[in-house]
Amino acid sequence: MTEFFIVLFAVLAYMIKYKGRVDIIAGYDEKLVRDKSGLAGFIGNNLIILAVSALLAFIFELLNPSTEFIAFLIFASVIVPIVGIMTFFGMRKYLANEMQDRGCMPTR
Repeated sequence: MTEFFIVLFAVLAYMIKYKGRVDIIAGYDEKLVRDKSGLAGFIGNNLIILAVSALLAFIFELLNPSTEFIAFLIFASVIVPIVGIMTFFGMRKYLANEMQDRGCMPTR
């Protein structure tokens, strides 16, 4: 099961980080992004972290088959949510301030 996530996250990381396909990011709106390449790099790096974490869980599963469920559970319920939260808060610096763009707030 974990090998599926390795491939999924690696392919998504490649498409976003190296091919610049930010349009496949859920909720992506070009009008709200001020640094498209920075966002692509940031999201791509976080997907690489997930792919490597899944790879480590898979290696652990191979070395110790009796704990396959535990390795996947740790990956799915601990690592993925932590990286997701880091991604959510970290991507804010790549988003444009919507209020300033609409002229609702003064700029310095």
